[in-house]
Amino acid sequence: MKLPVLIQAIFLLALLPPAGCAPPSSEPEKGGEPAKVAPSKTVPAPEKTEPANPPAEPVPAEKPEKEPKPAISSAIESLTGSLGYNLDGQEEGDPKAELEKGLSLQKKGHYTRALEVLGGAVEMKAPNALRAEVLLELAETYFRRGKDAREESLEPGEVVEDPGSNLETSAVLFREVVNRYKGELDFSSQAAYMTGSCYLLLGDHRRGLAAYKSAFENFPRTSKYRSKALERAGICNAGIGDHVQAKAFFNKYLRDFGNDPKYSSTAKKIRTRYLNELGLVGRPAPPLNATRWLKGVVDGGLESLRGEVIVLTFFSTWCNHCKSELPQMRRDVEKWSDKGVVFIGIANPSDPKGTSPVEIYVETNKVPFLDVALDEGGRSWRPYRVSGLPAAVVIDQKGIVRWRGHYTFMGHTLLETLLAE
Repeated sequence: MKLPVLIQAIFLLALLPPAGCAPPSSEPEKGGEPAKVAPSKTVPAPEKTEPANPPAEPVPAEKPEKEPKPAISSAIESLTGSLGYNLDGQEEGDPKAELEKGLSLQKKGHYTRALEVLGGAVEMKAPNALRAEVLLELAETYFRRGKDAREESLEPGEVVEDPGSNLETSAVLFREVVNRYKGELDFSSQAAYMTGSCYLLLGDHRRGLAAYKSAFENFPRTSKYRSKALERAGICNAGIGDHVQAKAFFNKYLRDFGNDPKYSSTAKKIRTRYLNELGLVGRPAPPLNATRWLKGVVDGGLESLRGEVIVLTFFSTWCNHCKSELPQMRRDVEKWSDKGVVFIGIANPSDPKGTSPVEIYVETNKVPFLDVALDEGGRSWRPYRVSGLPAAVVIDQKGIVRWRGHYTFMGHTLLETLLAE
């Protein structure tokens, strides 16, 4: 055999599998059965044995004798964290004495000190009724401080840079009185009502309406704040431009409380003022009977302002409420004038109760109106259904009256709506 042939034969033999082996394959041979796997033997599990000293059965926890305190809302948790209040009431002390001390300071307008005293009292152990009262008065102090700051009538030494933040804080604390102490009706019903009052002063009629509706719907008829909440709900509805609902709330007040002598004063105000004012809404604004314009800017009357949103305010030099609203008017003018809202005033220079000439009053008190119409004899009062001051009217870009009411209740909701139209 030649050498090359021998080498090839050896090479081929090396490639063949050893005897008794088959090539690896995942498929069975054609016509054959798949290989059977021998079953594995099962190893019996070891028997369980009890320990020599078994542990004692767990004793179920005893139920607390008292109901757990309601959870603190996220808003109050954030607020109390920033202000340093702890509403769990675990501190020792005499909360009743501190409450009386805080109320005395509050009535004197010493709000900063009152907040310190009441803030300490709110952290003391006390029955729920007393705890609710302390928290309510803490909220009330923030409310009064915000309101007085809004009117620039704070006592000397009291400094508030942002009246709105005090009113917002007050609203959160009032809501917490409702959430934590709803069963203490004397305090929780008042707190629900006051929450709406905070938002009304902030000019937020929608949140005010929600709070007043809650105060009316969630508390019994015996609550003295229920009727007040119903009245204010009507005011808020008018403020957002829903005059149908406003009338519905006012009429419901008359049905529910109108025949009760205790509510006769408010019922009369609703009949002769609120419903009468709403009758002007939706109609063209009556012309102003201006003898002259104080600054000469609006000589053409309301017609010259067509295309602008107009806030027309009736005032008088003897009106204390008119004067107390001036700081807020200045803020309103600063906020809205550049956005397309024109603020004008109207006064009767021959008002027999006038305390000074209108010109001097406007200059001395820095009345912020673009111009002031001088209406001899007050001939514009009746067409605009003015029965109390300061009376305000919102007129849209087409010259239609869209709101009529007390200036205090003119919020930003309607102005935003009109500017967006």
